[in-house]
Amino acid sequence: MKIYRSLFVLLIIALFSGCDDFLDVVPQDRIDASTFYSTDNEMVIGVNGVYAAQRLMITRGDGGSPLLFTLLESRSDNAGMDHTDQAERVETDLFNEGPGNLPISGAWEALWNIVNLANNVIASGPDAVGDKALIDRVAGEAKFLRALTYFHLVNIWGGVPLRTEPTRDFDNTILPRSDVSEVYNLIVQDLTEAATILPDEYAGGNTNEIGRATSGAALTLLGKVELQRGNASAAVAALRQVEGRYSLLPNFADIHAAGNDNSDEAIFEVNFNPSNQTGWGGNNAFIPASVAAEKGIVAGGSNRVILSAYPTQDLVDSYDPSDLRITGTFGITTEGTYIGPYISKYIDPTAAGQGSDINLVLLRYADVLLMLAEALGEGSEAYGFINQVRARAGLPDIGPGDPGTFMEKVMNERRWELAFEFHRWIDLQRLSDTDVISIMETQIESQQLNKFGMAVDISLTSDDLLFPIPQGEIDISGNVVIQNPGY
Repeated sequence: MKIYRSLFVLLIIALFSGCDDFLDVVPQDRIDASTFYSTDNEMVIGVNGVYAAQRLMITRGDGGSPLLFTLLESRSDNAGMDHTDQAERVETDLFNEGPGNLPISGAWEALWNIVNLANNVIASGPDAVGDKALIDRVAGEAKFLRALTYFHLVNIWGGVPLRTEPTRDFDNTILPRSDVSEVYNLIVQDLTEAATILPDEYAGGNTNEIGRATSGAALTLLGKVELQRGNASAAVAALRQVEGRYSLLPNFADIHAAGNDNSDEAIFEVNFNPSNQTGWGGNNAFIPASVAAEKGIVAGGSNRVILSAYPTQDLVDSYDPSDLRITGTFGITTEGTYIGPYISKYIDPTAAGQGSDINLVLLRYADVLLMLAEALGEGSEAYGFINQVRARAGLPDIGPGDPGTFMEKVMNERRWELAFEFHRWIDLQRLSDTDVISIMETQIESQQLNKFGMAVDISLTSDDLLFPIPQGEIDISGNVVIQNPGY
């Protein structure tokens, strides 16, 4: 019996001593991020995931409009929202959103997901094995995507936490907000490095697909970033390296035409493809059902009495009636459930259940020309760049003798050329707070009166020009992350 008891005790000890090993097993239903990015092929798969997260960010919506569109276009004087809809969905259009607004929280989470996925790729590059040139290029793509995401973050919320390492556990997850200048420094560093690594173009084929970030995309975004933070000479230096590498398409409407992907004018696009279930579906919310029926769009349009997002009357009225960009930007319907202007820039007549075969062009050559003009300042060369864009629109040249300040002329041209392409709210922030507040107060009061028959007297402050940090982020951080003023 003593022998049996001894053996039983030894068995119990052996069982318990092995519990840790028994529990410490590699999950078979998922990929371990800490070891996955170890080869060139895995790095490619990893950066493909960053592109996919970016595509999801663009398509992710609440009540029809994509979240990023809501924060960068509907927030501006370009687009209005249905103020009879659920309040939380339209608070951002009236500047009365709070820290608990769910669409804002959704955008915050989606953007940070892109950053973390990019961080995984970038951090793994030095230790990955295989084709070194391919590994470096993939890391460059991830740096471009991280920079673009941080550019949106800093222009929506101001200073944000700087996360440059993958978040794989609960250690060091809580970081305070960095200054705006520090965020921009990281963006510039990422883009400068990416521009030296990324190719000018891709030849096609596996791992070399057209549509990936290029050196031209990195330099274009670098120019935009430097312009945004007031470094005109640095913006010119970056944009000069893009000048002449792309060209304007003869027909404005072809830029966003279905199936016309990665054209000679496009510098960086978010790619969609309905054949592999990644078509863009959110754009159908911009189109009234009557227009969809008229054009034979299988996926249909919106049956709402007021569209979830639509062109403001102020934008519609601002165009010269002879501007050839009008039909490729907005239409006006007088029949059906919805009456008024609608966004026509992203119409795909063949769209069905899988979504539209339309890429979203985030950077293109007309933007480069107009940024160069703005960065150079008033002069013959700057007007030359502006007039290249106007010529395609069928408009006469402008110069110093035309009405308005030079900045007003540039901003107007950007508004007409780039409407609904996620630029307008960022563009407005280059103006003085006083100018932005005046523009938005006038637009909101006019929209409320003309569209909804309500006379309002809205009063904005500089605090309203940044969105609130989601309350959940502040709570999780234990108030390490500080809220923006005014919320």
